Amino acid sequence: MIILVSHSRLNTNDMKAIYFLMMIAICGFIQAQQKISEVELEQYLNKKVEFCDKVYGTYVTQGKKKVVLLNLGADYPNSLLTVAIFEKDWENFDYKPAEFLKGKQICVKGELILYKGKPEIIVNKPDQIRLN
Repeated sequence: MIILVSHSRLNTNDMKAIYFLMMIAICGFIQAQQKISEVELEQYLNKKVEFCDKVYGTYVTQGKKKVVLLNLGADYPNSLLTVAIFEKDWENFDYKPAEFLKGKQICVKGELILYKGKPEIIVNKPDQIRLN
């Protein structure tokens, strides 16, 4: 939608009101776009994707094959996406992902899979994750 307004017939208060309403409309549009991508995340299964969100929680599994789990979008069990980094790949990182990335906004690239019914990306290299 495009609105054309003549400046000669509007006073400063009118212009401020129009600007304010336009900003509300733009913010609402941006927020709606974000929600759509989160809700429809599963339509991208088995495809290479990049997903950006905050790391709300981290967990390191115990046992023989340890895994760092990063919960994006919300903390476990409500996360939108889980990032898994297996112990064999930890040596590729200059930092401890579970500690360093917690609370940060990141973007993660990789193939989107389902693990136990939840969307997940397995990360092998640090260049699959960037701070946002």
